[in-house]
Amino acid sequence: MQSAAALSTHPIASHATGDVIADILDLGRDAPDLAIVFATSAFSGASEDILRAIDVLLNPTKVLFVSSSGVIGAGSEVYGTAALSLWVFWSETLEDDVVVIPLDEGLLGVDYLSTRQLASAQTVVVLADPAAPMVTQTIESLCELRTNRVLSGGLLSGSNGAPSIRDSTGRSFHCVAVAFQLTAAEAVIAFGSAPIAGPMTITSSTGAMVRELDEESALEVAYEVLKNGGIEDRNSAAQSLALAVLAPETMTVIDVHEVLGADKASGALAVAASLPEGTIVAFHRKDSPAAAFAVNEALAGGRSSGALLFTCSLIDPNADNEGVSDLGPVTESLGTASYAGVHVSAVIGTGSTGPGLSAAPLSAVIFGRRHH
Repeated sequence: MQSAAALSTHPIASHATGDVIADILDLGRDAPDLAIVFATSAFSGASEDILRAIDVLLNPTKVLFVSSSGVIGAGSEVYGTAALSLWVFWSETLEDDVVVIPLDEGLLGVDYLSTRQLASAQTVVVLADPAAPMVTQTIESLCELRTNRVLSGGLLSGSNGAPSIRDSTGRSFHCVAVAFQLTAAEAVIAFGSAPIAGPMTITSSTGAMVRELDEESALEVAYEVLKNGGIEDRNSAAQSLALAVLAPETMTVIDVHEVLGADKASGALAVAASLPEGTIVAFHRKDSPAAAFAVNEALAGGRSSGALLFTCSLIDPNADNEGVSDLGPVTESLGTASYAGVHVSAVIGTGSTGPGLSAAPLSAVIFGRRHH
């Protein structure tokens, strides 16, 4: 497959639409199989005109308009101001690879064929309005249907207006799934933290109190980590300390839980989750520099053909609250600038309890990545 991305921050919708369409037309490619235009809330009212222009000039097989509080595209991130980010996709198959499936009525409102497509598709991306009725249950049902398969996306975030999802026919959706039937992708999550020590195994715990790590007092281990971890500001590190849960076979991070405090009498650490004995963990640090590191580490790998990103916060921690920030490190990690995405209130991904809505700040689906 191939993809391309274009971004415009022109404050007039017609000009911004023309900018991103022109960038795609300049590639000289055939009509794409899918076009998704991500818009900040400033352009929500112009969705019909934007979709019509894309439909006429690019003639994509499928097209969606998605508005939220911030957008990502072509190496940049925009928050709090007008912007359009266009992502287009060309499949390598001769069949109808992309299927757009409305989920406003949950899985119970989906016919048999669509249910099969959702279950068997190589890759599924879900976008939804968090205010929609039963949206959490819908996503939970979809995660159960797609156990051990690629699933990504998020609940959109609104700014100066409710988020919206539309297609070129004028239909609006509260929840929609984009199913790539034959195009495989890699789904990753960034937990906004960087490792400082580990791995190690929980050898004694009671609920959310971790008593021993590798048969030593968990509190004493934490002291040693802060003392010997090459950390300049130990007080700051102690305030942002967390335990990451690691997958036993791959040692990849599948969840991160904050360390809330400690019981000096028992030498136990209080963690924001119940972690049973035998869980493999590592000490992590959660702060702005660590968040940037975590994003780049999660996205790093061989050159990709493109990606879709969904983030709960600004990817660039040094960015202003409003305006445009450069995502050069993300471009380097992905090996391409053909990525786009949107700001969300919660991401969809896989954690220690399985797939579902995650507390991680970023979820991504990466296309064309042969290894990681």
